[in-house]
Amino acid sequence: MTLPSQSPRSGSPTSSGARNAQNMRSLFIAVAAIGLGGAAAGWFLTHKSESAETDAGTVAAADAAIVDPLNAGTTTTETVALGAANDATTTPTTAVPTPTAPLGTAATTPVAAAGNAIAGASTAGIAGTPGTAPTTPAATIGNPAQRIQQALAMTDSDPVRARVELTRLLDSNQLSAAERAQAYGGINALSGKLFFGAKIVPGDIVGQSYVVKKGDSLERIAKREKLGVDWRFIQRINGLKTPTAIRPDQRLKLAYGPFDAEVVKADFRFNVYAGTGEGRVMVASLPCGLGENDSTPVGTFRVRKGSKLVDPAWTNPRTGEKFASNDPKNPIGERWIGLEGTTPETAKFTGYGIHGTTEPQSIGKQMSMGCVRLGDAEVEVAYELIGEQSTVVIR
Repeated sequence: MTLPSQSPRSGSPTSSGARNAQNMRSLFIAVAAIGLGGAAAGWFLTHKSESAETDAGTVAAADAAIVDPLNAGTTTTETVALGAANDATTTPTTAVPTPTAPLGTAATTPVAAAGNAIAGASTAGIAGTPGTAPTTPAATIGNPAQRIQQALAMTDSDPVRARVELTRLLDSNQLSAAERAQAYGGINALSGKLFFGAKIVPGDIVGQSYVVKKGDSLERIAKREKLGVDWRFIQRINGLKTPTAIRPDQRLKLAYGPFDAEVVKADFRFNVYAGTGEGRVMVASLPCGLGENDSTPVGTFRVRKGSKLVDPAWTNPRTGEKFASNDPKNPIGERWIGLEGTTPETAKFTGYGIHGTTEPQSIGKQMSMGCVRLGDAEVEVAYELIGEQSTVVIR
């Protein structure tokens, strides 16, 4: 059996020392843990703060770039070409010169595609003379009367554009009778600059330059170049006193057709056009007379083969009275251009044509037997321009 003296006592000096040592170790471990935890917390908080500052800086920079693109580090300058729309935020950095075309060739003006998109329908560009690139936007602001005045104001500075604009206005059928008369007058004034003289205006390809070759004649030139006009028109626009007044190496102006005509009965006008469709331009507007009792037929016609005649004889279909050529009393004057219908509706009309008259007072009135009458000077122009490849529309 174990004696009491052999059993350990809880209050012995040895047990107390052991307990104190254990307590010290626990305290050291706790302090060390607290220290390590504090260091770890400090490291975490420090790095968290730095990460937050970096993210905040990135967001701030992105916001600055969104609010003000110039702060994003790049600056762009937009250059707007001549003819493009210009708003308050775009400034041309360089002036774009208009190129000067060689004699008899079309001059074009560059138009920026972006500018065309910005301009839209309100300031849409207009088509140029047939075969040329679109020109800069023409006068398209205001009512028809204002647009006519704007076009007329371009007569000296840009006659090609002015002619196109007046043609578009006349084709629109939005003009009053007085406005149409004014536009016709403008067309004829422009024709004196562009069409009926020897000068070739850049941008107008209706007139082209030609150098006379040895053995040339005006008739030979017209056929070889396939002008679609009578050789007399070459003589007219070059101011030649006689058809033989040409020499090798001489420079002439040629007019390239064919030209078509449109008779507007309401206006008593015989209008001549270069080109077709929406690209056509009016090159001359001639006053005419029409058939009594509105007897001039409407529709599409062409020149009948072999029917263009100079100083023709004529027999009155109603009375049978005959008039010889060179007869000053011959009612049809000095020129005849026979017409035939091109549709079933117009094919039934025979014996109609375009001719001169011995009754100048009939121009602008309904006094003929149904034909289209022109004055002596005007019928010569029509004869020279309207050929067998031409179309004549009467409306």
